[in-house]
Amino acid sequence: MIGGTLIGGEPGLNPTVMVGSMFYKGDRTVENRTEGLFKKDEAEGVLRKAEEMSDSTGLPTMVDLIAENAVAASRFLDFVVGATDMPIFLDIVSEDGLMESLQYASDHGMMDRIIVNSLNPHSGERLYDKIRETGCTSAVLLLHSSEYMLSSDKDALVETMVPRAEAAGVRNMLMDTAVIDIPTLGLATKAIHRIKYRYGYPCGCGAHNAVASWKRLKKKYTRDAATVAMGVVNALPVAAGADFVIYGPLKNAETIYPAVAMIDAAYSQQMIEKRKRPSRDHPRFKIG
Repeated sequence: MIGGTLIGGEPGLNPTVMVGSMFYKGDRTVENRTEGLFKKDEAEGVLRKAEEMSDSTGLPTMVDLIAENAVAASRFLDFVVGATDMPIFLDIVSEDGLMESLQYASDHGMMDRIIVNSLNPHSGERLYDKIRETGCTSAVLLLHSSEYMLSSDKDALVETMVPRAEAAGVRNMLMDTAVIDIPTLGLATKAIHRIKYRYGYPCGCGAHNAVASWKRLKKKYTRDAATVAMGVVNALPVAAGADFVIYGPLKNAETIYPAVAMIDAAYSQQMIEKRKRPSRDHPRFKIG
């Protein structure tokens, strides 16, 4: 449970958590990324639409808050915390900026909703120290390194990174199996199944990177094909047991949520077969 949102468990029992990005490079609500200036009305409209899709599908939502520096992050954080109850992936470009932003979140009583995005095999000890100092208990562990880029076996990364995170006080660890392009989506999906059932940690990935890296998609095929590809790409890891999906811009909720909700609803029958009943808020009871 992070910020009131349950994440993890058997596929089909708990809904997949949807993580959508805001304030990313190219986000049209942002007027100045360095200073953190943005169109608040439009940004709030994006949040409201995601909340509506969450209500209509039963899929919980988290915000991946992207910022270039701590100054911008503080403004974005103030807005998101005031506008919604969603938990927040704190996704700052530089490690120093991430540490400053963690301190800001701690000083302003936001830490119960913050998830560090992310710790990776090369994260410095200073970041771990800041996590311990600020009392942050939730983090994404990005299982990505050049050595394991072309392998679905990421056990060594899990076994190396988990003890460091635990020592820093992280209790809620989300494993991101790292998607860079279309081929690595296949590896990441297999890794989700492997890690989830071997170690039990909630798993997911930034599946949208597979579409984002497909540069010729819209040139070679139709816009409708691109929309369908987005739905398929984000539903694929869920079919393998993913607990969360970082699906790209939060504004795309209307396109992505129904596809993922359908997978959750279908898998819920496996729970019924085991005499385990999903809650009334599950997609099984929302999309029918």
